[in-house]
Amino acid sequence: MIEKLPKILVVCGPTCSGKTGVGIALAKRFGGEVIAADSRTVYRGMDIGTAKPTADVDSPPYQGGAGGGRIESLFSDHPRMVDGVPHWGFDLVNPDEPFTVSQYQEYADKKIAEILDRGNVPIIVGGTGLYIRAIVDRPNFAGAAPDPLLRSELEAMSDNDLLEEIALRDPDAAAAIDDRNRRRLVRALEILRTTGGTLAEHQEFSEPIYDVLQIGMDVERSELFLRIDQRVDEMIGQGLIDEVRGLLERYGAESQAMTGIGYRQIADFFAKKESLRDAVLRIKYDTRHYAKRQETWFRRDERIVWVKTEKQAMLAVEKFLNVCK
Repeated sequence: MIEKLPKILVVCGPTCSGKTGVGIALAKRFGGEVIAADSRTVYRGMDIGTAKPTADVDSPPYQGGAGGGRIESLFSDHPRMVDGVPHWGFDLVNPDEPFTVSQYQEYADKKIAEILDRGNVPIIVGGTGLYIRAIVDRPNFAGAAPDPLLRSELEAMSDNDLLEEIALRDPDAAAAIDDRNRRRLVRALEILRTTGGTLAEHQEFSEPIYDVLQIGMDVERSELFLRIDQRVDEMIGQGLIDEVRGLLERYGAESQAMTGIGYRQIADFFAKKESLRDAVLRIKYDTRHYAKRQETWFRRDERIVWVKTEKQAMLAVEKFLNVCK
């Protein structure tokens, strides 16, 4: 008898496409817990610029979901409760600490196992394609060995120059890579130059360990861009400038996390490289560009079920989980 793989859900798509709300609705309907798949929300103290969902005020202590108040919960990390739904994957490291895809995979696998053990449904929600692929496709990167001389040359290049050359050599990789992670940009271009092939040609994949339904949020481009502009304005109103000031004072402008969209632009404002107005406009432009690359990445995956509404997502999950209304 073939053992059935445990079922998990993924809600993906570009930034501002409504993933968070749909993830919460699915969790409430099907008894789920959310695991964030976002390479920015893993950083502590970076809340406004990463659009972390606001935690519930005066929410009761987390009791381990369906499993009840187990003693081990007193000694483990706790979720962020959002509208009554446990959310995992936030505030894992400080902004000056590295966090790799393999670390995310290890963390997410652990949380998935715990959620399943509680009798709940794991729901991966986010827009970082490499994080989602790490869970769904189980890649093992087997690229070329590091080249110290080449590495030194690449380290001297700007982030934009690195990304442009990656795009010329491997458009698929450029669509997927986190352009806010300089270490990853350098390593990707190092492999492309050394091997002469694409990154996909130098990846190995393990057997899947989950039965996955991937739901993609389908939003018209004009509506998506409007949402992005509104969110950026809201971030400024909520105190993004003060958040960046505090991070700069504590960690400096060179920490990896400060290369993220919203942070590097405001850091440039503090460095007097541009006006605040221009910095805000650049956040909007860069976020739009990033959203287009996210969409390009996810659209290539034919397994994703694209939905325009929460109701469509519910119907797809009901069928997948064999749940009757």
